[in-house]
Amino acid sequence: MSFMDLLGSPLVVYDHPTNVDDVHLPQPPIEPPAFPNQNLSVPKDVTAMSGQQVIVADMLCKRGINPLENASVSLPMVPTEGRPEVPSEVGSMVLCEVAMGMGEASTPHTSVPDTRLSRPPAGAGDPPQALSNASWKIWNPGQPVIPPHGLEKLDATQRTARKVASEQRRVKQQAISDVVAELLEEQETRINEIAKAHSILPEKVRLLINGETHYRNKQEESLANALVCIKARQVNTDRPRGQKFQLKELQEMVANNQNMQNLHEDTKQKYLRELKESRNCKAIGVRSTNTVASRDVQATLKKIYGELQALAYCTGIYTCLFVTRGHVYDTHAATWFGTDNIMDFWEDRMKLSPDYIIKQLELWACNEEKNIEACDSLENMQKQAKNGLDSGFVSITKHLRQEKPIHLRFANFKQIKYNFGINYEGWPDGIPFNSPYKIQTIDKIRQHHDYRKQVDARCKAGETVGAPRQGRSDKGKKCKVVNEDGPQVSKKAHRGRVWTTPKSREVIQTSDEDSDGTGDHA
Repeated sequence: MSFMDLLGSPLVVYDHPTNVDDVHLPQPPIEPPAFPNQNLSVPKDVTAMSGQQVIVADMLCKRGINPLENASVSLPMVPTEGRPEVPSEVGSMVLCEVAMGMGEASTPHTSVPDTRLSRPPAGAGDPPQALSNASWKIWNPGQPVIPPHGLEKLDATQRTARKVASEQRRVKQQAISDVVAELLEEQETRINEIAKAHSILPEKVRLLINGETHYRNKQEESLANALVCIKARQVNTDRPRGQKFQLKELQEMVANNQNMQNLHEDTKQKYLRELKESRNCKAIGVRSTNTVASRDVQATLKKIYGELQALAYCTGIYTCLFVTRGHVYDTHAATWFGTDNIMDFWEDRMKLSPDYIIKQLELWACNEEKNIEACDSLENMQKQAKNGLDSGFVSITKHLRQEKPIHLRFANFKQIKYNFGINYEGWPDGIPFNSPYKIQTIDKIRQHHDYRKQVDARCKAGETVGAPRQGRSDKGKKCKVVNEDGPQVSKKAHRGRVWTTPKSREVIQTSDEDSDGTGDHA
């Protein structure tokens, strides 16, 4: 086992626990490791340490030995009575950052542990169990498991047949590529002729020929996919790898099978439910082995790092991410990621280094030892529901700008409602409006949790929650008569216009005829 393999060992024992009482991992005493190619001895005070194995890296450096060059350092298997047979390198201390002159420290994604991890899980002293079997699947026995894709070993005949088939596919693909290339050349010539004849750009002709639609069908469960899935289970279960029927063949089998064409409505719904369960299993099912889980974590985190980095370049955001394993037997190491200089915030403001944070996070997570059922327990769901209500209440009352923050108290909610005009809508029927900690059954707290998810989904989809608003009574009618003499003037324009003073009725204009005649004048 190489030195770099020690860094990724499935179990790391930390030294000097910080603020943790009685946190240790008992290890059987073993003999010091032997280095056949180096004249090296281990001090007695090191071998006298019970329950730990220590490789003194600084002593190796002083004697002129680079730990990174010792690629064959391995420790023996030491079986102990009443304990599982575990490789002794599992309990060894990780070597890192011990020689300052050996180059740069480890990558920023790798934690530098120096604290002891948690005790072994309950049942570790029971019948021996191999370390490879202590996977996430073992800790979640009632959860669906993603089926592994095992590789079968091929004999010489099968390898030769696959090689011949691969060569035939390559020749066929090359022939198709040549024909398509000739077709594209002819098409380009024809496009230029059409563009020249009609005095338009060639891009306009290409757009009309190669028009693309921006509408996509929803990826929902359909009866056709359900029937193909059922047929695949029937005919491909017992067939070896490489000889299973392909999608086109399965679709033809379904089309030619009369029993699958005239199905009862209950049977159709059953097939749709099975397809939905199969998709959910592949999406949120647990991994069968620690190796597969570790690869899934690495692949997913790689995509997340790329998305966050691209988002930081496009929008200028700051993001930090801490990821750790949830159990001491998990093989993926703790890691952290940050965009730009976000990690300076922890050192400048919080006075904590990212390595220290990830070590404490890993220590806390491994001490929790929770599986999926423990996360869905009554206590945990009560806590989640209470935190969700508090966060929603804070978002509603933040505009009030009170000197002291307003806390949600269910006993005084009526007074809060009348004082601030706040009312809570969307509470599930059959559950009294009270603190989630007063709900003592897992069914009711789960009903409350699911109902809140449905309300959030409807709000995101834009659905109207509650009674719709009543429409106007004059909808579809003209409000005012259009002025035929000219454009209609608004009321604001009327107010700003200068009005002329009307003439007084006491002034009577007389004509010349009236002035010449005799009579009274006003």
